[in-house]
Amino acid sequence: MNDRLGHDVGDAALKLVAQIMERATRTTDRTARLGGDEFAIILPETGVDAAQEAGTKLADAINAALKKEFSPTSVSIGVACFDPPPEGFDPMVKAADVLMYKIKKGGKSGVLLRQFAHDSPGASEATPES
Repeated sequence: MNDRLGHDVGDAALKLVAQIMERATRTTDRTARLGGDEFAIILPETGVDAAQEAGTKLADAINAALKKEFSPTSVSIGVACFDPPPEGFDPMVKAADVLMYKIKKGGKSGVLLRQFAHDSPGASEATPES
């Protein structure tokens, strides 16, 4: 978007996404911008079905706002569920990031969820299979 419309427009889109994320989350949730156009939300004590619903609702809200003001920009969301959660933030971010890039590789705009069990293969690396 920055290359096409300029940094001011890109910054405005990022602010819009952040505002929607803040409005869509609970007081117990934590949102953060990881850098560039990547954000993260931690949804503690949220089951798989609720996480999928939250991801879908968030994607729908962000995509509707982006379409209205910044078309053809859209959002891709990777939802990584852990039970129990790993120690540290990095494995969770890595897993969600891999899922998000799978969506982008397939044509962008969507939500992809995977559940990770503590003792499942790959849980320590939190890398979804191809």
